[in-house]
Amino acid sequence: MRKFWMYMPAFLMVVMLTGCIVNPYKNGIEALENGRYEEAAKEFKEAVKKEQNKADSYRGLGIALWETEDYDGAKKALETALKEGTEKTGTICNLLGNCELQSGNMKEAIAYFEEGLSLKGNSDELIQSMRFNCIFAYEKLGDMDTAKSLLADYTADYPEDEAAVKEAQFLETR
Repeated sequence: MRKFWMYMPAFLMVVMLTGCIVNPYKNGIEALENGRYEEAAKEFKEAVKKEQNKADSYRGLGIALWETEDYDGAKKALETALKEGTEKTGTICNLLGNCELQSGNMKEAIAYFEEGLSLKGNSDELIQSMRFNCIFAYEKLGDMDTAKSLLADYTADYPEDEAAVKEAQFLETR
């Protein structure tokens, strides 16, 4: 019985330590998947501090901040993710392009959308989104000729997109 009590503190310590091990990266992923974006951002920030999956943690942080409409924070986090080694994908380029749109930086937005479109592995939905976003950025930039040309190609490829058809009608008046 005496040996039992001698080992009990060590056993309890092991139980407490293993039960208290927290993985902020995994918690951030779970929160992100469940739409709890503020919680996800907090967890990813903690994961970055602990240097857990640093590049992916910055990417997750960027997505979470985008969802909370913190576009400057999202841009910084996504750019840091790329510097830390996250693969540049169409999704990341689209998010960065949209951050630039929200900040009024149309040339930078266009550059990100065009870069995203040049990358392999994009879904059809993502390609459609980036093409439309690029048209919008050219329009906001005041380059109506390029916007009209891109929109003509876009509506030929996506005739079911009613918003694009209306946009084409609008641009014809410009």
